[in-house]
Amino acid sequence: MQNLTNKDKALEGGAYSTNATGDFMQRTSPIFIALILLLSVTPLNFASASGEATSFNTFSGGFATVDVTLQGNTMNNSTTIDVPRNVTFTTSSFEISVDSTEDSPGQVWIDINEDGIFEWEFSATGYGNIGHQNQFYDGSAWYNSPVASGNSSVPGILIPSSSTLQSSALDVSFSPSASGGFFAIGEYQEVIETDIDGDGNPEPMFLSKIQSNNTTTITWADWDPNTGISTLTPIQTCDNATSISVADINGDGDHDIVAFSKNAGKACIHMANGTSFAPLQNSTVIGGLVSAKLGDIDSDGSAEVISINTEGNIGFQSWNNSTSGLSSIVTQRVDSNISSGISMGANLLTLHVEDFFGNGTVSALVMDDTGHWSLWQYFSGIWGGPITEFDDISRDEVLIDFDSDGDIDLFGANDEGYAFRINDGTKWDLNPSQNQIYMTNSTISDFDNDGVLDLMTPIPGFSDGNSSTVEGNISLRTINSSHVGEPMMLELQPWSIPTSILTMDMDGDGVLEHVVSAGESNLGVFIGGWHSIELDADGDGTPEMNREGYAGDSNNGLAPLFMTDDANSIREDLSMIKSSLPTVTDSYGISMVNFTMGVKSSGDGEFNYSNMDIGYDCVFLVNQNPHVMANLSNSFNQQMTGGIGNLTIEIPVNSTKAGEISLTNIFAMMIPGAPNLSIPITPVVTLVNATTQEILVTWNDSVEFGEDFIEFEIFRLESQNETIDLNNVYNRTFLNELRDTDVSVGSTYWYVVRSTHSFGIASNLSNILQVTVPYPEPPAAVSGLSLTDIGGDFGGALQLSWNHSIDTFSFYEIYLESQQFTSISGLNPLQNVSSDNNTTIFSGLLDGQEYWASVVAVDQYGNKTTAVVSVGPAYPRNDQPSLVDLQLSVSPETALGSPFNLEVTARIDGNQVIPQGDITISMQTSSGTYPISTNWDSINLTDFTNLVSNASYISGDVTFWANYSGYSGDAQNRPIAATSTSASSIVKVGATFTASENTYELDWDNETSVRVNLTALYPSQQVMLEGSTFTWTAFNNTTGTSNSGTHLIENGFKQFIVSFSEEGILFINLTSPDWIDYGDNTLQIPLVLYGNLVDDNSSEQNNTDPVEWSPTFMLDVTLNCGSIVLDIGSDELIECTIFNPNNYSVDVSLEPDGWSDWTQYIEFNPLPGQNQFTLSENGSIVIEISETVSIEFDDSGLTEGLLQIDLRQSPTNYSSPAARPMTIEFQWELKEEVQVIEPTPIDDDNNKTTETKDDSSSDNTMLIFGGIGAFAVISLLIFIIIRIRNSDFEDWDEDDLDMEPEVEVSGRVSRPLPVGVALDDFESKTIVDDSPDRPDLINEFDEEESYDEYSEEPNESQSQESEEDYEEYEGYEETSEEDSGISVDENGTEWYEDEVGVWWYRDPGDEDWSEYVE
Repeated sequence: MQNLTNKDKALEGGAYSTNATGDFMQRTSPIFIALILLLSVTPLNFASASGEATSFNTFSGGFATVDVTLQGNTMNNSTTIDVPRNVTFTTSSFEISVDSTEDSPGQVWIDINEDGIFEWEFSATGYGNIGHQNQFYDGSAWYNSPVASGNSSVPGILIPSSSTLQSSALDVSFSPSASGGFFAIGEYQEVIETDIDGDGNPEPMFLSKIQSNNTTTITWADWDPNTGISTLTPIQTCDNATSISVADINGDGDHDIVAFSKNAGKACIHMANGTSFAPLQNSTVIGGLVSAKLGDIDSDGSAEVISINTEGNIGFQSWNNSTSGLSSIVTQRVDSNISSGISMGANLLTLHVEDFFGNGTVSALVMDDTGHWSLWQYFSGIWGGPITEFDDISRDEVLIDFDSDGDIDLFGANDEGYAFRINDGTKWDLNPSQNQIYMTNSTISDFDNDGVLDLMTPIPGFSDGNSSTVEGNISLRTINSSHVGEPMMLELQPWSIPTSILTMDMDGDGVLEHVVSAGESNLGVFIGGWHSIELDADGDGTPEMNREGYAGDSNNGLAPLFMTDDANSIREDLSMIKSSLPTVTDSYGISMVNFTMGVKSSGDGEFNYSNMDIGYDCVFLVNQNPHVMANLSNSFNQQMTGGIGNLTIEIPVNSTKAGEISLTNIFAMMIPGAPNLSIPITPVVTLVNATTQEILVTWNDSVEFGEDFIEFEIFRLESQNETIDLNNVYNRTFLNELRDTDVSVGSTYWYVVRSTHSFGIASNLSNILQVTVPYPEPPAAVSGLSLTDIGGDFGGALQLSWNHSIDTFSFYEIYLESQQFTSISGLNPLQNVSSDNNTTIFSGLLDGQEYWASVVAVDQYGNKTTAVVSVGPAYPRNDQPSLVDLQLSVSPETALGSPFNLEVTARIDGNQVIPQGDITISMQTSSGTYPISTNWDSINLTDFTNLVSNASYISGDVTFWANYSGYSGDAQNRPIAATSTSASSIVKVGATFTASENTYELDWDNETSVRVNLTALYPSQQVMLEGSTFTWTAFNNTTGTSNSGTHLIENGFKQFIVSFSEEGILFINLTSPDWIDYGDNTLQIPLVLYGNLVDDNSSEQNNTDPVEWSPTFMLDVTLNCGSIVLDIGSDELIECTIFNPNNYSVDVSLEPDGWSDWTQYIEFNPLPGQNQFTLSENGSIVIEISETVSIEFDDSGLTEGLLQIDLRQSPTNYSSPAARPMTIEFQWELKEEVQVIEPTPIDDDNNKTTETKDDSSSDNTMLIFGGIGAFAVISLLIFIIIRIRNSDFEDWDEDDLDMEPEVEVSGRVSRPLPVGVALDDFESKTIVDDSPDRPDLINEFDEEESYDEYSEEPNESQSQESEEDYEEYEGYEETSEEDSGISVDENGTEWYEDEVGVWWYRDPGDEDWSEYVE
């Protein structure tokens, strides 16, 4: 604090008093105080003066006017006045005159006694230089004023009200909000209008020219209110992109970018993901792509890809969020407009996708190469149209709403001129013209915002190679819905060599920015608006200054729009209105007017005002001032001394600059006698009281300060280091106390007092009194706190509630910490909550983090308690279940013996995790669903067989499902949503597909019988190959003749007839199912004509050395053991048929090692002598296997198991392929035990009855009697039969007893069915039985005799048939295998053809024969 003493501080004009301190304060009556105050207003003390008043009106030397040359910041004391001593001035003044033609000295002040207290000054804020106003009202020499489009005001300008204006100057520039310029982005092939950032303002987006390496990039320009227009970093798109389109294709609310490549027929999709774009995704659009755009043509809220191609098709594709790709295309052919008699697609050139009629329905408008336009719409999955059609525009079309009715009109050129197509709401009406105009790359807009549309056409001109000069321009014509005007005189020159133009209002201020492709050596885009500005000085509506043109901010090569007052226009207008403007007079008597001008701009931006200079002539009166001395007279009086003679008083003048002023018209009145200038006592200030509401201080009573006392001045300081400013008085009073209520609790103030007296005399400053405003008691601690998570929210938030404080307070401070706390000292409040509320919500917190909270009440002074009770812990939690990105990957293809891999992963918020909850993995097949896993571990198998027990029965497409149960969460952990996903695989069945012959010879009927074999590599999968489809084609490459057919595989093979009249190649392909893996080889078998099959390639004319054939691969032999039911203890053997599918012999060796999965209980072994054998090509053999059980078998509890046959096969007489070991498994099961009861036989033992044993004696008795009865009946029947044979034989001859039916064979001899030949390939046989019916009893009798006894000798046609015994089922006895005529196929099925040509079959394990029915 600065301490001011009598010695340190000179009072305003007087000697110091050293004996005034220490006087005590007295109380004086109010009447006496009032009398003193009345006397104090008299400015002069006449006690020592007498005589008459005198005056003078010249400066020293008798000059009425004195010119003062100032040097700037140097006091000029050259001006003086000479006055007699021992006088008192009663009044005095002089004038300061300034001339605008002289150099202004800047700011000027006069300090009579050079004490720093000015008698006059011209230096207030906004006054500028005296005689030349160069500042605005705030004292700045220049001023930036942000404005919106339309009218605004120039900052105020202060001018002396009595001045005469002589000149004016002002520079005004305007920089638009969308300050553009030239951006060197390189040459681009397309620019479109977008709102890529969704801010409601358009952005131009550019597709670069295709580079030499076929790459293309996308960039766009964006406007920001802080930075203006800038271009963004280009993003790489697909190669050879030719166009771009922007819309929201996935329905997430963000605009996506799609680039199209005509060459590749691709859509290159940049999906928006918030602040950036996801990696490029390529999707096929349409072949022969001509053009494509985005639009919500099906009104589902998401945009679709609309395309046209070279075949005249218009296509529709939508984005599928499930597959992350485009859907299948829906096309519609647009027929050609050319009448050729042939229906063909139009040669489409142009596509526009818009809401043409303003009804919310997006349509596709296409044009072909004849200039024919047609409109198409999409209705529920199909295209509809043409909705309407028109011609007359074949190029340079512009889409514009001419008549402002909300729909889209068209304007464009044709070979005759140009045409308007005006939209009437359903179609486009024609308005043609035959005038030819150039309009390449034109656009239509109101470029200057005057309400009239203009046709803007870029005229590139010719480059001169100098980038500093501008070549080319934008040609302008007015245009409306029916007329195009002549070219305007005005030609826009935004940048050199303009080639295309597009307009859009990028900042929404109503001024269109022009987006112009331009540049000479440096190519890019010019972006800028055509602006207009004006200044109206006097507000009469007629601008004194105006300008129009492109405007920028000096960045990117585009300067602001500039205008200047170079004709004193402001002076003329201001001179006329200055006298009518209100004035403001300052404390020195200077009267000023505040002058404001109006400006107008067509767009948003910022005006800059600079270089202002308003010259004026003016005269200022010097008399009054705001200080204690109050006027010039008192200042002169403080210079006065007693005595005789003259006193010279200097009038010091100073300035801030070098210049010239004049002092003139001085006048002063004096009376004899010097003024009383004694110094009063120094006040002593004391504190009476300080509360939260006020401070009361007092000092000496006013009567102690003499009769010339005027008032007390109180100065209040608010900082210890603040200097006392005698010109800044806090309060004035006649009383000797200050009750200060403008105080703040806790603040400290410093008070100083002085008294003021006549003639400008003031006492010394008092002592400095420091006072601090006390704080009240703080509000009590807040109770009832509760901190909880907010249920059902998105996390990161807690809710805090408490009981309202009953104390007087202003607001609550809320504290939140991550640990418990008991004091708020050193802590910062997180929130301030008004006193009306007793709850708040914290947001932006970390989920799962522990938090503690407390509340304190704060009074109006900031007073609060520091000791608190915190509540907690509480944990914010996102109650919206986390979405799990569940990924399941499996081997895309597998098979028995092939590896299989499965991996399941989960990601939450991009991080791979193993979430809490259950995971279930299953496999869904055509035969059922199999559980696979219940954990997150990967599955990596070398053999798919090990995945599930029934793997051998699975084939074709299978779907693996991963089902995640979700997680309900806890206090700290967010719940997780349940989800599932799937992955597909195909399970192949390995097989061999072969033909029985290498070459087939056609017979005389041009036919040949072909056999193909389809054999599973794993015998257990053989049954899955049944019904497989194959096609064959016989083809002669020379003649092009072909024949084909389709057949099904049955029992592992198919024998079929091929009819072909020429030699050629027989192609055989498996067609279904597609999951059979038989290699990539198509069977190709030569077909030769009858007699051309040569076994020995040697003759007298030509001898060639035969090339020895050797196999290149070996198919596995197959085993068929049928259904194995073991009868332990019996001698029954297991019979298995081994089949060789190869077209060469193989050696087979059995390798018995127990052949069981339970060798400790049961073993299997082949009979001796069967361990090694050779199988001829396509040959088979039956092996017999016996079982051996251990003594522990009965206790093992086994009812089933596996027969595991180990063998090794190798080609006979060939070293390659190498020998191959195999293990083939068959399931066996135990035969169920039954009790058999054998009744006593009567005639033979052929009739046996098997019963379940019963302990009932009555049942046994009935059985005995039944057996006796049956014996009697059988004996009677035998007796009758013998009688009939002996007595009635003469009624039958040999022919009658011949029960053999006559068999008619249609052209073929019946012969045993070859193994593997389907029965439907043989000609049908018809049984004709002409013999008379015989009694059943005789039939039964004869059937027990040998068939040869009654049969006729076979005729010649039957001589080749195999003969077999024919018996009824009961009396049938099987003959030896070599005589039975029974054949066995590769599946182990036995086949037998009886004498009448009927085929019978018996599957392995069956005891009965079944008739084959086609």
